[in-house]
Amino acid sequence: MRKSNDGWSWTEQSLKEWRNVVDQRLRKVYAISIADAGIDDELLKSHWEEKESPFDFVQWFGNKYDLDPQSIFGV
Repeated sequence: MRKSNDGWSWTEQSLKEWRNVVDQRLRKVYAISIADAGIDDELLKSHWEEKESPFDFVQWFGNKYDLDPQSIFGV
């Protein structure tokens, strides 16, 4: 299954590539990294194995932990 590599759709990526996109998106939206968020590799791997897109994962994570995007602070 290969779709466009826009971050919103699934692409056949290695876990490392997928993780990097998640980290970039977390930094862009919430100004935190995977390490800052305390996300462990087991959680990342489970979502990657489910073929969840990186952007969907970040959206899910932000909603789950009620994170405020940096955009509401005018950043």
